[in-house]
Amino acid sequence: MPDSSRQLPAFRNGPASALLALCGVLALIASAATLVDSRWVFAATGLWALAIMMLPVALSRDYDPFSIWSFVMLTVVVGVTLRGACMSFGFPDAERLDHLFFRGESPAYFYAAAGCLLLGLLMLCLGYLSFPFRSLARGLSLRLHHPGRVTIVGFTVLVVSSAATFWFVQKTGGFDSGLWSAKRTVIPDIDLTGSGYQSFGGLRFTAGLAIFAHLLVLAEALSTKRRRGNHLLGLLALALLIVACAVPFYTSLRTTVAMNLCMSAAMLWYAGQRFTKIILIGISVVLLLAVYTMTALRPGVADGENGLASPTLSRVFKAAVINRNQIELAKTAHIMDAVGDELSLQYGRTVFRWVLAPIPRSLWPDKPVIPPGPEIGHEVYGQPVAGVPPSLIGELYWNFHLPGVVVGAFALGVLLRFLQARCLPVDGNLLATTVYVAGPMTLGFEAVGSSIGSGIFRAALQTAVMLLLVMIVIKRQRQAH
Repeated sequence: MPDSSRQLPAFRNGPASALLALCGVLALIASAATLVDSRWVFAATGLWALAIMMLPVALSRDYDPFSIWSFVMLTVVVGVTLRGACMSFGFPDAERLDHLFFRGESPAYFYAAAGCLLLGLLMLCLGYLSFPFRSLARGLSLRLHHPGRVTIVGFTVLVVSSAATFWFVQKTGGFDSGLWSAKRTVIPDIDLTGSGYQSFGGLRFTAGLAIFAHLLVLAEALSTKRRRGNHLLGLLALALLIVACAVPFYTSLRTTVAMNLCMSAAMLWYAGQRFTKIILIGISVVLLLAVYTMTALRPGVADGENGLASPTLSRVFKAAVINRNQIELAKTAHIMDAVGDELSLQYGRTVFRWVLAPIPRSLWPDKPVIPPGPEIGHEVYGQPVAGVPPSLIGELYWNFHLPGVVVGAFALGVLLRFLQARCLPVDGNLLATTVYVAGPMTLGFEAVGSSIGSGIFRAALQTAVMLLLVMIVIKRQRQAH
């Protein structure tokens, strides 16, 4: 039984079994409806996927809302369940759905991919539930530290990240360019030959260091009893969070802003203090307002609106759901159909070439494209520049065909379960919790919704950075005696 032994805050999930049963009944009804009208295959697939995602929740007496599985569930709900419902009901309109998803194919074209997608998600779930890692559930042991060092690290990173943010803005047009929350440093060519492409990855990474310092300072503020310096730590943590969200907001990376706020909310949740729920509600409101504003400011939307002229909740919903991000049925079907023709079997290359990612393009101008998204966008969708992330099932099929889906999804589920057991402290140690929150917590969202290599690379990098900051502030072992 997953995580039942953890002494951590958790939701009593009594309704989970009832919700699982409801999803199953609705999935059966939608499946039967496909016999009359095949367009219901999208809604049926989404409901079956939701039922599979609910299994670990229903099998846990108490469920941790910030578990790794919650972020797996998030990408599946958005990409398969909600998007599938929109496709079956024809929202927002037939022309846009055909352009983004159907591409002239009838609903029957997606039946095989629906089976493959659900099989992969089931294997992922079984992998996650397969081993009772209760004996391994001890988490990291990081407790003794220098509170003064936390403040010094926080202020230092605040200055460095603020400078990197300012420099990045200047390098990419500046605030006087008239574009706020717009896509920047987009890929200009699928080949990326020569030095014409500049992503300024070093500046973006340096600016993003603020989120790690934010977690460190927030952990210190929440783990100490009331004292005079707590207000200063709280203000420092808030300033770091604002700086961490500045570049993603400027470049219209809504997911990054959302994940930064989720990390902050997770720390508050694991602190388990009485005011936590009120602050979590506040963070949720801020998150919705941030995504709402970024969507309204983003230029080049389909309805031709720009700026805050007429932002609506419908527009925000369409921006979050009606796109080719996250795991989804239509994209999986098109990738499966393209394998062998437009796409050759990769045999793991899309995953393992991420070892080249740390090499700066300034040192290797002809470095090949690392993310698989641009190749999918170019070969499958005929897009000259924009990438389309393959997501878990599509990437596994692209690499090893159907056996890759079965084995790969199961193996990823085992990995997620192992990281959940080993990285989240059982005793509420907030200093060690920062490592889990910064790295493993959101691995499932990226690995399942975007690409496996990207998820593992980002989680490993973020874990290493967070560990480095933690190692700076902890005391040496000999001082514990």
